[in-house]
This record gives sequence, C-alpha cells and structure tokens, in this order.
Amino acid sequence: MAAEGPTPEQQAEYLVRKLEQTIRENRTVSGMSFRTWQAIAREEILNAILAVEKRHRNHERSINRLVLTTAAALVTIGFWGAMVAIDRAYGGVAAIVTLVAGAALLFVAADWGLGRWGAAHASRKRGERLAGIEDLDRRIKRMEEEMRRKAERTKERIDSIVP
Repeated sequence: MAAEGPTPEQQAEYLVRKLEQTIRENRTVSGMSFRTWQAIAREEILNAILAVEKRHRNHERSINRLVLTTAAALVTIGFWGAMVAIDRAYGGVAAIVTLVAGAALLFVAADWGLGRWGAAHASRKRGERLAGIEDLDRRIKRMEEEMRRKAERTKERIDSIVP
C-alpha cells in the first residue's frame, strides 16, 4: 500500500503550492475575496480526497479479483479431484481442467503483481516530478529576487546620474 501515491506530506505541499499559485494568478489590486479562495481550496481538497479514494477502490477491486479467481480455481480443483476419486476414467480431463485453473490463477496473480509494480513505478515518477516542480519553484523565486535587486540597483544608478 506504500506505493499507491504521494505521501500525505507531499500531497499537502502540492495543495499548498497549487493554492498559492491560484491566489497569485487571481490577485487583483484589492486581492482575492475570501469566498473565492475558500471555493478554490474546497475544490482542491475534494480532488485530492477523491484521488485517494479512487486508488483505494482500485486496490480493493484487484484484491477481490484475486480472491475470486483463487476460490474458483480451488473449487474447480476440488470438483475434479472428487471426480477422479469416484471414477478413474476422468483422470485426463481432470488434469487438463486443473492445469487450466492453475494457469488462470497464475495469470491473475501475475497481473496483480505487475499492477502493483506499475503503481510503485508511477508513484516514484510522481515523486520525482514533484521534486522537479519544487526545484523549479525555488529557482524562479531566486530569479525574482535577483531581478528585484537589479531593478533597485538600476533605479539607484539612474537616480545618481539624473540630478
């Protein structure tokens, strides 16, 4: 379950950054109204909760499929085992059915394992993208500060040149 998505800390940091970006983009002379900010925050939090619930539903669905397939395979094996015990004439048919049931169980288990591996891989990629976004955000803030300082220095130079 650890590889299902970003950690709660990463998700919270992402939401805060997204809200900050939205507030900055919608800033007017008087600022953003509290109701607008509240609606945006509510929507972002709702989206985050829905994403977690969707991942949980998908995980539960995979587990349920695995359990159902295992139960079906065991019932099939048991039925044909009983048939073999009753009459040895059906031994070849029982072997084939048991082989098919075992193969079905193997394919479902492999699909489940590959799905978990894919989810872990996607989670790592999301973490890497989030780290890249945070790095870019830091660089942009640093550049903004440098530009502000340059503007101040240029203004001071112009003021010193122009009497």
